Amino acid sequence: MKKSGPRSSTSDKIVFVIAVLATLGLGVALDACHTTQPPVTPETLVGSYTYVSKDPESRATDHNLNSLVLQSDGTYDLVEGGTTEAISDRKGVWRIVSGNPSNVLLDHAGYPIEIKGNEIRLLVDLDVGIWWVKSR
Repeated sequence: MKKSGPRSSTSDKIVFVIAVLATLGLGVALDACHTTQPPVTPETLVGSYTYVSKDPESRATDHNLNSLVLQSDGTYDLVEGGTTEAISDRKGVWRIVSGNPSNVLLDHAGYPIEIKGNEIRLLVDLDVGIWWVKSR
C-alpha cells in the first residue's frame, strides 16, 4: 500500500487552486459577453433613423430612400425603397416591448433595440448586417 505524503497533498492543493481559478476566469469571460444596456424609454427612441446595410448582395439604390421616423406621440412613418425599387410609405403606431433585449414594435414588425456607444440601433438582420440607426 502506497502512502501519500506531503508532496501528494501539495499537488492536490495546486490542482484545486488551478481548477478554482479556471472556473472564476470562465465566469468573468461569460459575464463580459453579457452586456447590460441602459433602460430604453420612448424618449430615447424618438427621432429619425437612417437605414444601414452591410449586405454585399444589396444595391444601395434599392434602399437609398429608406427612412424611419418615430414620433413622440407614438406614431411612426416608414419609407422603404430607392431609385431602383418601388417606394412604400407606411404610417402607424409604435411601442416598446420589454425583454432582453427590448424591442420596438411597429404595426407590422418588431426590431430588437441595441444601444452601442453613441448610437441607437433597431436591428433588422444581423446575419447580413442590416439595421436602422440614429445618434443618441
